[in-house]
Amino acid sequence: MKVSVLHEIYVFLSTLYGGLLIGFIYDLYRIFRCIFKPKKIATIIEDLVFWIVISATAVAVLFYSNDGQLRFYPFLGFALGAILYNILLSKAVIKNSIRFLRMVKRLLKRLCKPFTKIYRLLRWGWNCFKKRFSPLYYLLKRIGKLPGRYWLELKKYGRFILYKK
Repeated sequence: MKVSVLHEIYVFLSTLYGGLLIGFIYDLYRIFRCIFKPKKIATIIEDLVFWIVISATAVAVLFYSNDGQLRFYPFLGFALGAILYNILLSKAVIKNSIRFLRMVKRLLKRLCKPFTKIYRLLRWGWNCFKKRFSPLYYLLKRIGKLPGRYWLELKKYGRFILYKK
């Protein structure tokens, strides 16, 4: 199998592009983790999904560019692409992504404002209702628990009478 230098340059540039793509996916992952602040188990699952996506991306680039042949220069291309992305584009992507997410957050706040006012009004009404009728509520709650308490007392005294010497 004869491989030309142009094909090897194509493979190297493809893997360089793949490294840039992997750097972008990593930035999306960092932004996602910054926003949601996952716990330990969720972090493990997210890491696993991240590495599966990165591996699938690398394998797809390798199969598309050179039929999956593993050599040194594709790995060099991936590494250089990720480093170039981190140096040149990472700050701008994170900055613009955060700006976009803040804009979406403001838009959602504006859209949800009428619903929050309705919720506050309903909560105020419920609190007034609860304050006014709480003595009746607690009385009904105690009355509702009477059959259960009565049954427990019967069981307790029944055992006492059965096992009395």
